[in-house]
Amino acid sequence: MSIDSEKIGKPKVSVLMPVYKTPENYLKEAIESILNQTFSDFEFLILDDCPEQSVENIVKSYRDKRIIYAKNQHNMGISTTRNKLMSMARGEYLAIMDHDDVALPERFAKEVEFLDLHQDVGVVGTWYERFPRTKIKKRYIINSQIERDLMYNCSILHPSAMIRKSVLTDNNICYEAEFSPAEDYRLWTRLIGKTKFANIPEVLQKYREYVGNTSKTQSQKMRESTLKIHKLLIQEHPQLAQRSALVQTYKICGIPLYRRKYKGCIIKDSYCGLIKRTYHEPIMMFDTSTLPIYIINFNRLSYLKKMIEMLEKYGLHNIHIIDNASTYPPMLEYLKQTPYTVHYMQKNQGHMVFFWNDEFKSVRENKYYVLTDPDVIAIEDCPSDFMDYFYLLLQQYPEFNKVGFSLKTDDITGTPEATELLIKWEKIFYKKRLNRLKPYIYNSSIDTTFAMYRPQKEWKNKDFYKAIRTGYPYEARHLPWYKNLYDLSEEDKFYNKTDCGS
Repeated sequence: MSIDSEKIGKPKVSVLMPVYKTPENYLKEAIESILNQTFSDFEFLILDDCPEQSVENIVKSYRDKRIIYAKNQHNMGISTTRNKLMSMARGEYLAIMDHDDVALPERFAKEVEFLDLHQDVGVVGTWYERFPRTKIKKRYIINSQIERDLMYNCSILHPSAMIRKSVLTDNNICYEAEFSPAEDYRLWTRLIGKTKFANIPEVLQKYREYVGNTSKTQSQKMRESTLKIHKLLIQEHPQLAQRSALVQTYKICGIPLYRRKYKGCIIKDSYCGLIKRTYHEPIMMFDTSTLPIYIINFNRLSYLKKMIEMLEKYGLHNIHIIDNASTYPPMLEYLKQTPYTVHYMQKNQGHMVFFWNDEFKSVRENKYYVLTDPDVIAIEDCPSDFMDYFYLLLQQYPEFNKVGFSLKTDDITGTPEATELLIKWEKIFYKKRLNRLKPYIYNSSIDTTFAMYRPQKEWKNKDFYKAIRTGYPYEARHLPWYKNLYDLSEEDKFYNKTDCGS
């Protein structure tokens, strides 16, 4: 090594750069792009995996105390070399760097700031520029889209990434030689469900394209490794795999005329098997899981608990309870202890409280948000990306003001007469289908059951009920339909005595 690392304080970032037969001019550009970062609290670990063609003289020509150079005694391969670099690293964050790329000066500063602010994110990458033939590559930004796309595509450019080291050590995850040269893709897929991913929507890395790229020199092996990873993903994440490989077909008289196939976030359309079109799902510019969710509540503790349990299951924590002057003692005690924001109303303003109260005016007019009663719970089969799905539908259909769940009716447990009446009533909401592919979506009114609203400044019309309902599997249950009216709880009895007629 060129320096005694024990004499240096622990850095915030460890930069990991394996080198192997790197052209001198490319290596110099890569090294200089790291040394010229505006963020300076890092150690720069360079591990040479080609002792017979060492670049030691080039590296040591840079007299920077942050550089720590080492070389393998013999060629160990890229995965083993990357793991060795990780074991050498002392930083809180690991910045990945390839020996032939260029990091733009603000890259580390912006990635460190992002990880410091988002403790639930373990991997952050960036948009990048392919060069010398200039081409900007944009990647998905939010975790849900990245995870879905990772089922088929490497959604984070590895040499643009910064990783929270603890995410790897806590989960005993490292690079696996079995999947080289797609070891980076396998690393990302092993982290699905263990941490969140993100991409900064800004070009902060330059990716060099030339005949020496691994993707070109080992293209066949890359395809084989990627195929192995895809097979593992289907076993490891079956629900995500199902959502990421959705096939929708429109048939007339049993003849398939149109097919839409999803591969991650890539969509392929074919018409009569002849005309074909491939495109990408739109990039969502913010994480829908951060949107505020307002629950209108009055003396319904059991339903409220189930609603919050459901939201937490899907990783939704920006929860606001609008309490319509509840009087049920256990409810009042619960509201005192909940970690979520409670908006106390002085009187019961009914189900339209959110729209009648000036406290929520700024949100109504300027933000996307979810509004719901406490008794509408997503079914077990509902995909975890339903918030993204609602948002994308609002972008696709700007004439509608909100998107919400359809209500499941085929398992209602009430009396036959009541069940028949409910089913007959619900059918009126699903007569105007907006598409001919499953999952169906419907032009249908929604009041305050679970729905995502666009800000009122974006409304194309003033019709409060102008909405889209989503078909299976984006369905919910209306819990009162499953209530045994002959076996009421104390809470039910209390609610019935205090309810104002809803």
